[in-house]
Amino acid sequence: MSQARSLAEWLAYAESVHPVGIDMGLARVGEVAARLGFAPPGHRPAPKSVIVAGTNGKGSTCLAIETLLLGAGLRVGTTLSPHVHRFNERVRVDGRELDDATLCRAFAAVEAARDGVGLTYFEFSALVALWCFRDAGVDVAVLEVGLGGRLDAFNLVSADVAVVTSIGLDHQAHLGDDVETIGREKAGVFRPGQRVVLGADVSASVPAEAARLGCEATRLGVDFHVEADADTWVFRRGDRRLSGPRGPLAPANCALAVEAAAALTGLDGPELVALGGVTFPGRLETWRLEATPGAPRLLVDVAHNPAGARFLADQIAQRGLGQRLVGVLGMLADKDAPGVAAALDDRVSDWICVPTRGARGRRADALAAAIAPRPARVAADLRTGLEMALSSSAGRDGILALGSFDVVEQVRDLLGAGFAGAVAETAATRAAARKAARELPS
Repeated sequence: MSQARSLAEWLAYAESVHPVGIDMGLARVGEVAARLGFAPPGHRPAPKSVIVAGTNGKGSTCLAIETLLLGAGLRVGTTLSPHVHRFNERVRVDGRELDDATLCRAFAAVEAARDGVGLTYFEFSALVALWCFRDAGVDVAVLEVGLGGRLDAFNLVSADVAVVTSIGLDHQAHLGDDVETIGREKAGVFRPGQRVVLGADVSASVPAEAARLGCEATRLGVDFHVEADADTWVFRRGDRRLSGPRGPLAPANCALAVEAAAALTGLDGPELVALGGVTFPGRLETWRLEATPGAPRLLVDVAHNPAGARFLADQIAQRGLGQRLVGVLGMLADKDAPGVAAALDDRVSDWICVPTRGARGRRADALAAAIAPRPARVAADLRTGLEMALSSSAGRDGILALGSFDVVEQVRDLLGAGFAGAVAETAATRAAARKAARELPS
C-alpha cells in the first residue's frame, strides 16, 4: 500500500487487515513493534511514559497529565481513545492533534514493518502513535489503555508511572463478570517496583496486585486528597496544597493527574491553573441554547455504564447543574441501560430515547423498553430527540444528552451547525453567572 494514500484510506485498510475487531494479546503487536525498532521488553517510545487504565475517567486523566507536563516545560505525546469526530484526536503532540500527513507516514511505516502479521484496528493505531511520538522526540508519552490493561496493545510499553482511575462493570465479555476480575485485568499494566497511582473507586484486587509486585502505590482518599466546590478545587498531600479553578475535568481525575505528573517532574502550583481551561468533548460539556426561550442548559456526556453514570450524577450535583433534567439517551446494544438510568434517577425527571448507529447500535424503542418502568418517549433520531427535549424543558433545569460516543458525536455536530443557537459555557462564564445570581436583590 502506497504512502500516498489518504488518512481515510489508511483507516479503512487498517480495519480490513485482521478479521477480528477485538483480538486481545501482545504477541502479534509486539512482533511488529520490535520490527519498528521498539526494543523489547520495554518498547519505549520516549524517555519517560505514563500508562492510564481504568473503567472510567481515563481520557480526562490523560488530558490533565498532558496539560500539567506541558506546563512544566516538557514535550508530551498523548493518546486518547476512542475519538469523537476524527481519528486525529487519538494522537496528540504538545497538546495538538497530529495532521493527516504525519499520520499517513506513520501508517506506512507500520505497514512496512507488519509484513503480513495481522493487526487489529486498535493495534495498528497504537503502533502509529508510538511511531509518531518517537519521530517527534517527545519527553513523555501518556498512553490511554483502550480495553482492559494486561492484553492491551499499549501494555507493550513498560511505563514509569501507571494509573488506574476506577473499576466498574463494563466490557464483561472480554474482561470478566465481576469487579475483582476486571480490576486484575486493569492492573496488568503494573511492573515490579513501579510508581502506581490509584483512584478512590478501584476494586481490592488492584492495590493487592500493586503490593504483590512491590509497587510504590498511592491512592486517592488515602495518601492524597481532593476538595472542590463549584468554582475551585484543591489537591492535598500531607502539608502540601495546590489549587486551581474548576473546569470541565472532574477534580478527582485532576488529582490523579497531579500525583502522576509529580512523579515525573516538579509541580509548584501554577500548572494547575491551566486545567481550568481544558476542554474535552463529551465530558460534562455545558451549552446554553440561546435561541430557545429561557436559554436552557444542555449537558453532554459520554457516560455509558452505571459507574460512569453515578460519577456523572455526582458531578452534576457538585456543580449545581440541575436537579430535574430531561434525559436524551442513546446506548449501544451491549451496554447496561437500566443501570445507567437508575444511577440518574435523582437527576433525570423524564427520558427521551434515541437510536444509536453502527453494528452495535440499539433501536430507540428497545432502549425505552430496557429502562422501563421509567416513562420514556421514543424519537426517530437524535435531532428529533433534542427538539422533543426542548419542547418539554420548561420548568426543568435543562437537558442531559448521554449514553455513548455516538450520541456525543451527533449532538456536537448539531451544536456546531448552530442548533438552537448553542453557545458553549466555560468555567469563567459559569462563575460569572453564579456571582451575578448571588448579587441579585432579594
